[in-house]
Amino acid sequence: MQTQLTVHTELLRFLYSLLPGLCCGLLLEGFRTLRALLPHHPIAVFLEDALFSFLCCFILQCYAWSFCAGILRWQYGFGMLLGLVIWMLTVGAVWMRMLQRLRHLRRRLLRKLRRGHGNSE
Repeated sequence: MQTQLTVHTELLRFLYSLLPGLCCGLLLEGFRTLRALLPHHPIAVFLEDALFSFLCCFILQCYAWSFCAGILRWQYGFGMLLGLVIWMLTVGAVWMRMLQRLRHLRRRLLRKLRRGHGNSE
């Protein structure tokens, strides 16, 4: 087993650790979309957050197992966090605007349905 890694290898591993962060960003958008479409109890939100945290840690550990010989270093976690931040500032920002429009559309539709239902009685 190689104990000394070159700077080039460590830099590549750091840059590759951005990719799992992007995956976590996609996962977060899935949970955000679920919350926007189906509002639910705070306990369910807590359980979703716990599941998201667990899955992100698992993704980071799988990255370490697959590409870093099982050695987990702080820069891999930092790279993953940086990948998540990049996702949130780019794709996540656009997706949040779309979700806000979707929420607004859903509210308007529900209001129209309630008014229509009230008029038929």
